Amino acid sequence: MNTDGEKGSRNVYMPDELVRFIQRNTYSLLIKGFAGTGKTTLALTILKALGSKNNFFYISTRVSPKQLFQYYPWLEKFVEKPKSTNPGDAHEHGLMPSFEDARLDEPESLFERITNQLMDIKSPIIIIDSWDAIASFMDKEARLNNERVLQTWRERAGAKLIFISEYPADTTLDFLVDGIVELKQSYHENVRVREIFLLKLRGVRIERPSYIYTLDNSIFRSFAPYRPVKFKPQPRKKTATGDEIATADHVKSGYPALDGSLGGGFPRKGVVLLELDSHVNTAVAMAFLERMVSNFVSSNNPVLFQPFDWMDPRTIMNYLGPSMPSGKKSLFKILWTGKVGGVADNIMLPEKKQHSDPSIAALAQMKQKHPGRLLLNIMGTDIMQRSYGPEGVRSGMENLLSDVRTSADLTIAVISHSQEDVLDYLSEVSDIHLRFLMINDTLFLQSLVPASPLYSVVFDGYPISLESVV
Repeated sequence: MNTDGEKGSRNVYMPDELVRFIQRNTYSLLIKGFAGTGKTTLALTILKALGSKNNFFYISTRVSPKQLFQYYPWLEKFVEKPKSTNPGDAHEHGLMPSFEDARLDEPESLFERITNQLMDIKSPIIIIDSWDAIASFMDKEARLNNERVLQTWRERAGAKLIFISEYPADTTLDFLVDGIVELKQSYHENVRVREIFLLKLRGVRIERPSYIYTLDNSIFRSFAPYRPVKFKPQPRKKTATGDEIATADHVKSGYPALDGSLGGGFPRKGVVLLELDSHVNTAVAMAFLERMVSNFVSSNNPVLFQPFDWMDPRTIMNYLGPSMPSGKKSLFKILWTGKVGGVADNIMLPEKKQHSDPSIAALAQMKQKHPGRLLLNIMGTDIMQRSYGPEGVRSGMENLLSDVRTSADLTIAVISHSQEDVLDYLSEVSDIHLRFLMINDTLFLQSLVPASPLYSVVFDGYPISLESVV
């Protein structure tokens, strides 16, 4: 479970502050936001998080219960589909009808049924979707009075009362409810980003006022802020599986959602540019590459790693070694020109008198040693920049990539945003351009070429996962 700003409750991830608020015995919560922001999805996700399968009353003035189960197929696994029941029978058993189709109901009769449920049922969960449809028929004085009545009966019944509203502006209800969250959506470089704002959660300290979220698979999920310290080497929860790594045309990334948006994976014999924004630690790249390295090694395919940034062989093995089967780690080689210590079995030293580029020679050597196997080449561009110098970096990399495409079945070039000259060139010649970026302190991966949706980088121990942001 992730407790750093995001908490899982019954496999539902929401801001930790909101989870603590909804777990209280009784409260009123207002969910605000324009159409299409996911208010109904959040309300149903809260219902799932609370685990109430029968003692709830969902009033919908916008869609029928049948449509709700069509739009949210996971509901059927959580609660039974609505049946025609006699309300009197429900009261006898201390339960109540789950879903109420109120599209054609008069506001007065609907309000009366809500108050009756609060008076007759012990500790119910009542969701009104939407309160606007009821309150719009009341004048200001009547609305304030009725909202006070609901609050009073909610306290007496020990109920959880959730209002949904499409009017972000403050109303009388804002001052009466215990909690207010507002859902908004905006665009970041032509990609939609959804954000939940925690405006008021009475009795709960709000550590972070907003979180980015997704509605993927018709469920609300927010994302915790990026914390570099979490990406340090640590024990793995899962071992390598040796998944299928390639097809005739593609090499799989290890992330099915990403492969889908790329048309099946990375192109064989291709070059993938992996760019790190200025605020993203190199350890994130290691966490991302771990799954692919593990799949290659587990399926008896070699990997050549040419270090980047501050990485030395011992650090590299601390990150990637735990996910490799112990008997196959020799398939993973680090091209290293410095002193060797501690991980000699995984070191490949360039020959002292060789005239060709050490990278090309190392690739040729590995290809010869493992005929018929796929070869993954991972290289850091900062080392190349130092090797070729500012004047020769473009021509040097041009020659290098020409040879690399011939030798390796896939090359991944890792580059930081600060290496502008190299970045400009590689962005022109790479087949795929991926970028790790930060939005509102949250870490995402996006494919710039070809264009893809955002993927949140979710870290709950190794290996990491990618969640589609929709």
